[in-house]
Amino acid sequence: MDSNPYQPLVNLLSNILEAYTTAFFIFDQRNRQLNLVAMQSLSKFIPTQISLPLEGSGILAQVQKVGQTIHLDKLHEATSSIPLTLPFYREGESHIKGLYAVPVAGGAGILYVDTKYGWGFNDKQQKWIKEFAELLGGFLKNQEAEERQENYARIFEVLNRLDEVAFKGYALDNYCGLFAAEWSQILGMDYGFLVLKGPEKKSYRILGCTANTPRGLATQSFSPKQGLVGWVLQNQKNLLIMRLNPATSDHYLFSPAENLPHQGTVWGMRGLTSLGYELGLVFLSRQVVDWNADSERAVGHAFHFLLLLIEQVYYKEENEALCSYDVCTGLFSAPAFESRVDGLFHASMQSNAPFTLGLIQFEPWQILTTKVLPKRIRQLQRDLASSLCDALPPGVLVGQLAQNRFGVLFAETTVQEAESQLAELAGHGKISLKGIKGIRLHPYISSAGFPQDAAKIEDLWPLVSQRLFSAFGLKPEKAGS
Repeated sequence: MDSNPYQPLVNLLSNILEAYTTAFFIFDQRNRQLNLVAMQSLSKFIPTQISLPLEGSGILAQVQKVGQTIHLDKLHEATSSIPLTLPFYREGESHIKGLYAVPVAGGAGILYVDTKYGWGFNDKQQKWIKEFAELLGGFLKNQEAEERQENYARIFEVLNRLDEVAFKGYALDNYCGLFAAEWSQILGMDYGFLVLKGPEKKSYRILGCTANTPRGLATQSFSPKQGLVGWVLQNQKNLLIMRLNPATSDHYLFSPAENLPHQGTVWGMRGLTSLGYELGLVFLSRQVVDWNADSERAVGHAFHFLLLLIEQVYYKEENEALCSYDVCTGLFSAPAFESRVDGLFHASMQSNAPFTLGLIQFEPWQILTTKVLPKRIRQLQRDLASSLCDALPPGVLVGQLAQNRFGVLFAETTVQEAESQLAELAGHGKISLKGIKGIRLHPYISSAGFPQDAAKIEDLWPLVSQRLFSAFGLKPEKAGS
């Protein structure tokens, strides 16, 4: 069986009619050109491979545009300008006495037949040509349906693989690398790049790419003011260049020094998340590539899903950050501080290094709340937090455990070393209370450490809290001791 399903029908029709040339063209809608897919001819002037731009395809253009059959039974005038009338012939062709051109499958193709043996084609021959056109149309629709089904299957497999990665907790970089590789293969492109530009950032980086990307590119940051990828981000538009021109100075993707081909097709698109992250998806091929509309739509939908996924990731990070810090003071929130205490406890157990947990509580806080406005209370909290952070050495973590209670975490520090630093904080309440008369805040301090005081995390927090409550029984002037 012939690998070309159209050729046997073209051969049969040509032999039945004793035609000079019988040719079947398929219309490429994206590039607006007619491509020869099957032919039998006695001509020495017609090439075996033909792609005609629709606007320059002579009589064939009329058939495709109008969708009507053309039958010429006297071609004296046409043969004097063959390249204009029948541009698939070369100069020198003559003595064509008749031609018949009929649209196939509603303009998806054109069946062309001509003759040198008689003036045109009689009614019976015309009927045969139309019947063969219907057969070719059926083959064309079946092949298109088969190709579309195969393409749908490939797209579905890609979406399936991407879903498995997206919903199994894999790292975002892994997902983005797979995304670029899978869709590059669907489109027939050699390279794929996902780039990310953060809010208010002056540069962007490659988030994911195909495995053949030069290593130097994957680790760099690039300016959006140069290159085709930068153009996509700067202009907030999609970009399609069917044939890159290596002689054009700005026909490069990232930087002039990149080691990438500059003679094929490049396609890029850009998206923006609600948090201000810009995402670019760019494909590059070594040769000119054309892909079908279904694949293009699938990539567009997948890119939209990727934007939502990235938005979810960064919203989650934003939420975790918000939950990790106290809204008023910017210190670690109580859950975040407790989590860091747990982490340091387990790390210290592994390394046998000491650490100390301290608590600082300012009193009388409730009386203070009866004297000043809530916004003044919040300002006082911020002043206390700021003064504590300024007084403590670098590396010491401070958490906001309550309005007037702070946690202090000293890594690789004994209780005795930590207490000497905590004692220096005794005067900070007085400093923060400037402008509030009749009330003096005093810091009450306690501490407990590993392994000196507690060998288990379950014992550490109760112990340091008990010591804080015991400190409340001391006179204020001894609170810092």
